[in-house]
Parts: sequence; C-alpha cells; structure tokens
Amino acid sequence: MDQDLYLLLGVGKRATEDEIAKAYRRMALIYHPDKNDHPESVEHFKKIRAAFDVLSNKWTRADYDRQHRTKPKPENRKPTHSTTQQSTALNIFPTLCVIGGAIFGAAIAISTNKWFNSEESEGSDKESKNDK
Repeated sequence: MDQDLYLLLGVGKRATEDEIAKAYRRMALIYHPDKNDHPESVEHFKKIRAAFDVLSNKWTRADYDRQHRTKPKPENRKPTHSTTQQSTALNIFPTLCVIGGAIFGAAIAISTNKWFNSEESEGSDKESKNDK
C-alpha cells in the first residue's frame, strides 16, 4: 500500500489508539458500501480498513512507521497524465460523498418536515369541522 495510512484515516502520526479508532468509525460511516453506493466506495473502504488494521495494532504500526521513515523519496519524478487524472479523481471522491450525503440528508429533512406539517394541518382541519 503506497498511500500514507495516517492521511487515509485523517489522523496525525502521533494519534492515539482511541483517535485512530474514532477516525476509522467516522470514515466507515462515510465510505462503507452499505452507506455509500459510489462504485469506488468498496475499494476505498478496503483501504480504510487495511489502514485501521495496521495502525490500531502497536506492533504493525511500529513496523509501518519504521519502514516509512527510511523510505527514500523519488526525485524529479513527474506523474503521467493518467496518474494525475486518477489522483484528482480520488482526491475529489471524499468531497463528492460528503456533498451527496448532505444533499440527501437535506432532502429527507425537507420531505419529513412537509409530511409532518401536512399531518398537523389535516388534523386541525378535522377538529374544526367537528366543532361545527
């Protein structure tokens, strides 16, 4: 896995086990395939789960930290056009999911509010007819 596991979970390198668990739960609520029907959500969730599995265990986390501390960074490497497109698509994926979730939530709230208001107005109409 080439991706930074800390970045994937949205935590710092000094995050506690509790912070890592909370970050995983937060990300799972967004990206779990049962919650998100985006075609890439399954693969993204697998990456999040793998990151959690490594970072939540003190031994595997120490190994990961050790390996990534000594890993040399490639110099003067320019990404190809397709790599740039893929990375841009993956960078906007979380944003699109959050926006889609917010729109869906707002639509549900509006329709629920309309339903409750229509029930209340129907109930008050019936009461006023019974009073006559």
